[in-house]
Amino acid sequence: MNRRSVLIATAALSLIALPSAAMAYEAPGVTVRVTDATPSLSAPVTMTITGALANGPVTLTVTSNPASLSNDQITIAGTKSLTKNADANGVATFTVSFGTAGVFTAVATDAAGNSLGDQVLTVAGGGASTTTATDTGSLPVTGSNAPALVMGASALVVVGGGAVVLTRRRQASQNA
Repeated sequence: MNRRSVLIATAALSLIALPSAAMAYEAPGVTVRVTDATPSLSAPVTMTITGALANGPVTLTVTSNPASLSNDQITIAGTKSLTKNADANGVATFTVSFGTAGVFTAVATDAAGNSLGDQVLTVAGGGASTTTATDTGSLPVTGSNAPALVMGASALVVVGGGAVVLTRRRQASQNA
């Protein structure tokens, strides 16, 4: 019985940890920040990558989801890319604005094509204009509220596991 409980708890923790790791990726030692993960149309969003190779190239690729959104609606998406060198401290900053509403994924890569980090941006609003990408701006803050989601999912798993254990104990005591 204890062995089964340990296996169930291990499986539950694995199910909780796996999705939270997939929400956003950052390479070890690299920090990716976005000023606004839910910008409005034409509002500039700044993505800052810290921890890249000093003076090395960093490429930001923005892809629309669905890919049917026009590349013309992003000056760095649809799929569009911009490459620039990080500064001497390993910091690269990109500013992007979007001319159409949708969900976009921004991925920063190094010269070898290794992912440094990514962010999902949800652009609200309607209408179609043009997006622009520039080399200046401040570091944006992006991401999801993963800790709250993980805590909520953990609580549900613990409650469910507790209910299963209590039910089995009651059944065992009634059968004895």
